[in-house]
Amino acid sequence: MSTNLDRFAQQARAERGRFFDRDRAITVTHAPGWVDLFGGIVADAGMLSLLWPTGDGVMVALQPDPEPIIRFRVGQRIDSIPCTALFLPAGPREYADAAGEIDLHQPPRSPWWGPALMAWVALMREEFARFGGGARVMLQWTDPPGLAVSVIAAIAQALAKAYGIHVAPRELAIACAEGLARLERRSAGAELIGTLTTVCAPANELVMVNPYTAQIGGSAHLPPSSAIWVIRAGDEPRQPLARVRTALAHIERLLAQHDHEPALAKLRLSDFIRHARDRLPADPTGERQHTMPLAALAAFALAEQQRSRLALALLRAAASRAQRDDDLRLVGELLTQSHWEQAALGLTDPHADALVEQLASLPNIFGARQPVAATHATLVVFGRSDAEADVQRVATAYQASAGLAVKVLAHKVQN
Repeated sequence: MSTNLDRFAQQARAERGRFFDRDRAITVTHAPGWVDLFGGIVADAGMLSLLWPTGDGVMVALQPDPEPIIRFRVGQRIDSIPCTALFLPAGPREYADAAGEIDLHQPPRSPWWGPALMAWVALMREEFARFGGGARVMLQWTDPPGLAVSVIAAIAQALAKAYGIHVAPRELAIACAEGLARLERRSAGAELIGTLTTVCAPANELVMVNPYTAQIGGSAHLPPSSAIWVIRAGDEPRQPLARVRTALAHIERLLAQHDHEPALAKLRLSDFIRHARDRLPADPTGERQHTMPLAALAAFALAEQQRSRLALALLRAAASRAQRDDDLRLVGELLTQSHWEQAALGLTDPHADALVEQLASLPNIFGARQPVAATHATLVVFGRSDAEADVQRVATAYQASAGLAVKVLAHKVQN
């Protein structure tokens, strides 16, 4: 990634006297993409999630500009918005007002637009930052999973550096997640685990994230001779996240004993099975098409938290143990188990199901699973490092048979 970032920094410097002012400083930052191996879909319940910062991501070159206009250059296109759309002399706009202005000024085919501009609003509203003018911003990316998170994280870091805003990485990640949640008008669970991963995670390490405390709770390097791939089939993976969030909120209300504490996440799976499962009706409304089986969803959420912990322990052990292959295959089994448990709850995309079936027959693939829809990825795949050609072949063959674009977005090979 450093080579790509160095090349991008050279391109930014070459724009002095053209897009950028010749004399003012240019700040260059990078935020990786991200994908969850376990837990992302139930992050709103405070479940531990195991995530991977994908390496390739979003690169930003930012230069403050006294003119009250924010200009973006993506490729050869330049788009702009007046600063008054985001903040006024008296201070920042309310989130809803800023989101409305952002929508009003959004150019066509620019999914990065809202997350990029919310970086200003989030820093002003959450960290009390103030900006004396506009900026010129050059953006470049390599189609990472979780683009929205990567964009807001990269720009927020660039703004903090360029304007000397003293904010800890964790607080910056929380502010970014809040900005995205307000932009999308939803809770911040998946966005928070994404921003914590892109902003705070050590490079090239799998990380455990606790969305309730907003902390990284451990990490592990990918063991030697193993690899991770991320696949996207079509434009947007299908996953009923709104139904999941509604059901998880209902579970919390039924189990809650203390305000502001996650009732489900603090339970052990065995305790839930013995003491709490009977408190959750399978169909609380009598309208199954509008809800989810609460007891099954709660059991899945706790199993995801347990799988996250087991997988991290196995990956750490596999880095130094003779029985590495057994450990890695067990991690793969946990991945695939997670996928089919999601499928049983109606939470997976049919393309993901078909790809998991095909990949499962390959001897060098340990396992695969559909990640949370916020990553815009269809599948995360774990296997041996020499399975690259097999993964590409499956993706190409599925593209031909399904008649839709299938792309391997990112991969990490540990030799």
